[in-house]
Amino acid sequence: MKIFLFLFILTSSKCIVAQPKNIHVYAFVAEECPISIYMAGALSEIAQSYYSKADFNLVFPLKSSSNKTASSFKTKNKLPLYNIVLDKNQSISKQLGATVTPEVIITDANNEIIYKGRINDAYLEPGKRRHIFGNNDLNNALAMIIEGKEFPKPWKKAVGCFITYNKK
Repeated sequence: MKIFLFLFILTSSKCIVAQPKNIHVYAFVAEECPISIYMAGALSEIAQSYYSKADFNLVFPLKSSSNKTASSFKTKNKLPLYNIVLDKNQSISKQLGATVTPEVIITDANNEIIYKGRINDAYLEPGKRRHIFGNNDLNNALAMIIEGKEFPKPWKKAVGCFITYNKK
């Protein structure tokens, strides 16, 4: 009995103990935004590449978002490595300065913004998508940040559906 308990504790501690991640990725998305839906594939690939180095969050800044709609977006768009963050009062969106969905903001362990911008250059503007694109800004930013380098500014602005902020 004691051996079983001892092994259980060792097994449990291995499962519970996780390395803290100092890089936090916030992907601001909206369930009905076609650009958010389109960019989900890129967001999924990036999380798969960097999940061991960063934590990934889908932030839903709309008052109409719910656990059900956010979970549906996450499942339908194959984003299992992302945490869902409902931001109905838009405090996170305002604090980080998000303006559109999708927009990605990366912070360090001190919650300092170290990247704010687009996922890639697939969209020139809402409704104008490139079929061939070459700049994967989020991937490049994460690669440089993980290497301890700064991603060069100015960061390219995200293109997407505007976040309408709630009136007080």
